[in-house]
Amino acid sequence: LNPPCPSHLFTAAMSVDTGPTPPSLAETLKKVEEMLTCGHCLYSYADPRVLPCLHVFCRCCIYGPTNDRRSTVFCCPACHTVTDLTALGENGLLPAHHVHHLFDIRDVLTKVDSLQERQCEKCEQERASSLCRDCGQYICVECIQTHELWSELRSHDIVPISRVIEEAVEMLPPKRRTLRCSKHSKELELYCRSCAELICHNCTVQQHKKHNYHIVSDVFPNLKEAVGVNAKLLRGTLTLVNEALEEFDACAGRITSQRDSLQQDIDETIRRLHEELESRRKEFTEQLQQIADEKMRLLALQRRKVETLQKQLDDALAFTDRHMKTSSEGEVLAVSRHIVRRSVELVNSYQPDILIPNQAANMIFKPERLQEVCSPYRGVCIAFVCPAKCLVSSTQPMEVAFTNIQSTAIVHLKDENGADYFNPLKHITATLVSSSDTLQCQVDHHTNGSHIVSYTPKLPKRYRLSIQINGIHVQGSPFMVLVKRSSSDIVMSPRVLKGLKRPCGVACNSKGEVLVVESGLYKVSVYTLGGSNVVRRFGSFGSAPGQFNDPDGITVDGSDNILVVDSGNHRIQKFTAEGEFITTVGTKGDGPLQFNLPTNIRIHPQTGNVYVCDQYNHRVQIMKEDFSFVGSFGREGSEDGDLYGPSAVAFDGAGNTYVCDTWNNRIQVFDPSGHFLRKFGDKRVEGDGAQDPLLSSVHMSVNRGEVNMDPVPFSSEGTSGVSLPSGLYIDCDGYVFVTEATNCVSIFKTDGTFVTSFGVSGNALGEFNTPHGIARNSEGVVCVSDYGNNRVQLF
Repeated sequence: LNPPCPSHLFTAAMSVDTGPTPPSLAETLKKVEEMLTCGHCLYSYADPRVLPCLHVFCRCCIYGPTNDRRSTVFCCPACHTVTDLTALGENGLLPAHHVHHLFDIRDVLTKVDSLQERQCEKCEQERASSLCRDCGQYICVECIQTHELWSELRSHDIVPISRVIEEAVEMLPPKRRTLRCSKHSKELELYCRSCAELICHNCTVQQHKKHNYHIVSDVFPNLKEAVGVNAKLLRGTLTLVNEALEEFDACAGRITSQRDSLQQDIDETIRRLHEELESRRKEFTEQLQQIADEKMRLLALQRRKVETLQKQLDDALAFTDRHMKTSSEGEVLAVSRHIVRRSVELVNSYQPDILIPNQAANMIFKPERLQEVCSPYRGVCIAFVCPAKCLVSSTQPMEVAFTNIQSTAIVHLKDENGADYFNPLKHITATLVSSSDTLQCQVDHHTNGSHIVSYTPKLPKRYRLSIQINGIHVQGSPFMVLVKRSSSDIVMSPRVLKGLKRPCGVACNSKGEVLVVESGLYKVSVYTLGGSNVVRRFGSFGSAPGQFNDPDGITVDGSDNILVVDSGNHRIQKFTAEGEFITTVGTKGDGPLQFNLPTNIRIHPQTGNVYVCDQYNHRVQIMKEDFSFVGSFGREGSEDGDLYGPSAVAFDGAGNTYVCDTWNNRIQVFDPSGHFLRKFGDKRVEGDGAQDPLLSSVHMSVNRGEVNMDPVPFSSEGTSGVSLPSGLYIDCDGYVFVTEATNCVSIFKTDGTFVTSFGVSGNALGEFNTPHGIARNSEGVVCVSDYGNNRVQLF
């Protein structure tokens, strides 16, 4: 009476593998009905639409029942995210294509269910086993035999019900549907990269004229990979949140266990006293319970916030996985931007402190304070830190610091008896004060009881470092600090090369001129160092010699000849210093001297060999000056020596090669033969171990519908994670400059020690919006292509 559901139907409906024992048909139907129920009106979906938070509701539930009662905002019942419907427009919410596919599956499952339970329409006693197509009736085994006794009925077409079920399943519409343009009713066969939306051929003549568009099948693998990266980010964040929830449970268990242990201590102590202390025992017990209850209450409040974040991450990841498995290429592309934006929004929606329990098992009971019967007694209390006994240490002399270089001090907590105090505090403050300014220091709280005070002074002068706990100075505070100017100090008064369109690569020649690749104009522009004049421009859109398609990296050789990465044409082009075409090398492929969307190019200062980041082949290719093949190193992966989307290359004074391993969020170092030496930037060092690099080094936010990434302070122990590094340069002093997706430029030493960083999100001077290429001329001027702000900044 409860037959199993066909495995492939269950897989299609639930987007999961059925395993060895598939669920029953009734269970599958029930689950599908739940998935097709709108969480707002609790009815089956009617014209389902996808919100930016990736939850699905009926269109009328979102916009309102009638035109004269339209809603301007909609608060998602699942995650409480508020969506501005006015900003999105009438058709701003995409259809939920995967839900329509589930409706088709439900119809087939319903028909299969009805066939398996159908009674014989002849005798109306037995269960039907076959269908007589000529009679149009479902009949049982005995009625089939009756058919065979009558000569007029012997020729009837009788098929088993199992075959009828198979035919019903075969009627299931294909996963791939034809999406049509709402304006031209034509099939959406193209994807416009400029607008990040599907378009038809008619759209290319009007709204998307001269835009960068491609056939869906060509662009789908890359965007699918991008969505997969964001799904990986969601999984990593969800894992972190799940681990945090486990820690909440463990913390609650420790508090409960400690409460029980202290209760026993109280009872044992009270039993040794006179019966006159019985009233005090009750008082202490109540006091203990109140403190524990308050801790549990505060812990539960914090836990609910983390559970809400867990639910949002689960929902977004479930939507992403289901959409990737049940939707067509066009459908995935249509919602990919929302998935990416929602992924970034969720990762940014919490502060790291929320994942650390704000309560600790730090209750104590001190029976020695019972000096006499009914004397004043504090009972159950919390151990307190004593600021005057807390010690401060540092890995470097505290008396000296350097401009734009992070300095640190470690605060070791002590209680009133001078014993180590291991519970983290939230009320330690540190300030760096001079005669003219005050700098608030960052304090990182570690679970081992230490607290790291970090600060990065900007100006060379004398300061006083004040470290206080609850307004009381620790031992030795304030400390005198002399700040000196560092050799890597960057003067933050940049000049700007304006009027550019999506600048990517940047380089400097022997004349001090700045060469900029303008991917939006398919040109190379050459500026004077002062940036006041454009010396020359060359290039146009196309695939002929001297033409470009999405050009990216650029460099110059010893004769000031210009080498340009023509990424969209999968080749490298060489020009004279005046922009006259010389030669080209490369076609699309994965063999020697073949490329797949190369990004960056550099010339080795010692060997003169040309190094090219072959991004989508996940390798670095090496050529001689005449473009003859030398070799390559790297393969797709995340192990040491593997590469995943390399985007920049540079060389140190020893001839070692540094590679921006972009999608692995790290910098790798190879010897001149291409053998792996070391890596840095792939993790953030803390006192209690490494954290997820995507979460410890990047703070993400969403503004005005665009993704902005703001840098957060780095680790205080000399190393820092990097986020999607895209530009790389090493100066003669051995400083490694890295442009990051966090809209900043980070500076490291060649051994991976973090030095400093500059830049935040924005469009003011010194601020960035997706910095990309970076170079430094002989005079020490750092040139950064500010891609999203259509400019190059000179520091």
